[in-house]
Amino acid sequence: MIAIVASRLDSEARSLAAAWRPEGAAVLSAEDLVSSGWKLRVGDPHGGTAVVSGHPTAVATIRGVLVRRPAVMPEELKQIAREDRAYVAAETNAFLVAWLSALPCPVFNRPSANSLCGPAWDRLHWEVACARHGVAWADGAGTTEVTEVVVCGSDTLFAKTESQTRAAIALSKEANVELLGVRFRGDAVAGVTVAPSLASKPVRDALLHFLAPT
Repeated sequence: MIAIVASRLDSEARSLAAAWRPEGAAVLSAEDLVSSGWKLRVGDPHGGTAVVSGHPTAVATIRGVLVRRPAVMPEELKQIAREDRAYVAAETNAFLVAWLSALPCPVFNRPSANSLCGPAWDRLHWEVACARHGVAWADGAGTTEVTEVVVCGSDTLFAKTESQTRAAIALSKEANVELLGVRFRGDAVAGVTVAPSLASKPVRDALLHFLAPT
């Protein structure tokens, strides 16, 4: 089983779960998070139970987790009374941080203090990270062709130069994430995301290799 923590409206997450159905992949949605059946055993996370796509699932059977959302929003919790949704969403996010942080299986990307899927850095923070590693930041739109590079575990996909590879790896280590998308104009960074597109087969294959190694 591979659990994809995402909104049920995330079309890329649904498509990935369908493509990985032979591996038992399924989307773990906000609706699952407020369903009965969850059990977190402090000191023994492997022995707990999760609810994935409506089904109670032994944590011991989860081989890997892909986190595709920064937070659970109150508006998603339709089965909770409106006046209680903000409180339940806050508690749900806190629970997810604890659960994802404790999981013994591979998790791309584990929570940070302010996001469920790695750091919620703005552009300025990424610019500072680039400067720390001697990587230029591309200001403005420019006319140089854009290259979308994806770091997935120890793999770096689609880089056209060694400088792009080194910069993307440095940023993933700086952010302490296993999955990172970096947009380049030449060798200068033009944008960074902890939730790159999952549409490409090479990205899906690399993710599957690290989340559910054979």
